Amino acid sequence: METHLSGIYPRSEKLVAATRAAVRGDLDEDQVERILNEDAQSLILLEKESSLDSFVDGQLNWQDLFRPFSEILDGIKATTLTRWFDNNTFYRKPIINGKVAFKGEGFQKYFRVDLLPAEGTKKAILPGPLTFALMSENKAYRSFSDLVDDIARALGDTVRKLQSLGYNQFQFDEPAILSRDRTKAELESAKKAYENCAPGTTLLQTYFGDASPVIDTLLDFPVDAIGIDLYATQIDTLRGRDFNKTLGCGCVDGRNSLLEKPEDLKTIVLNVRNQLQPPDIYLTPNCAFEFLPRSVAEGKVRLLGETARLFE
Repeated sequence: METHLSGIYPRSEKLVAATRAAVRGDLDEDQVERILNEDAQSLILLEKESSLDSFVDGQLNWQDLFRPFSEILDGIKATTLTRWFDNNTFYRKPIINGKVAFKGEGFQKYFRVDLLPAEGTKKAILPGPLTFALMSENKAYRSFSDLVDDIARALGDTVRKLQSLGYNQFQFDEPAILSRDRTKAELESAKKAYENCAPGTTLLQTYFGDASPVIDTLLDFPVDAIGIDLYATQIDTLRGRDFNKTLGCGCVDGRNSLLEKPEDLKTIVLNVRNQLQPPDIYLTPNCAFEFLPRSVAEGKVRLLGETARLFE
């Protein structure tokens, strides 16, 4: 039973204070970087101790899922704060003001392969092309499908650069794909996009919604695995499909401080296995732990490892 983390990790109080001090001009960037590296190393040690099967750096300098790409990609500018789905958090809405393309620089600031262990799977997390397009304000493209396609190509170029640095697993976040007003044309654009942005081992991560209305379409996407938020999706609504992909069981709740019990999570995973019969399963949070206090997130990381050991 493999275990993965799935998004931005909460920063320590020390790092939050340092970041605020830097904004005020009371702390220089080198000092903030040192504290950020300490936070990342603490998370990586926790991942090792919990025997997770891939390593992430926690995206501790990502203010939101899209902000880094206003530096990594051409044609994008971060603007006004906008609510992030139904959470009490916000992201800066990207404005598409030109042709979207990979710059070839700036990405190493946000993908810290230098902090990850030399051995083991290195996982990079990126926004999915459909969610990126839908959550942006488009001022440059007449065709929505052309925008999705260019975002996908730019993300694909980013992935290929990351592969050259040693990353070998890639997660694309697609919460917006679950909206009930998604059109057939939008879903078809997304499917085509993954032909351009998904080289290597690719995980399509959904959350904040019920995956059952679009699961048949997602199973036809050119990806290796699909992650599902099992707090928003009932397992029995997914029955009767041919699960030809690895299934990510999002059964550790990233929006609730209550610590689950390993035995209960094992029961959920066995239910998924018996009812849906996917070729393989991995255990993951239902969404990023960024909404939790860091101490609670640490407990949930250890919980992932404890649950996986029940299957040994």
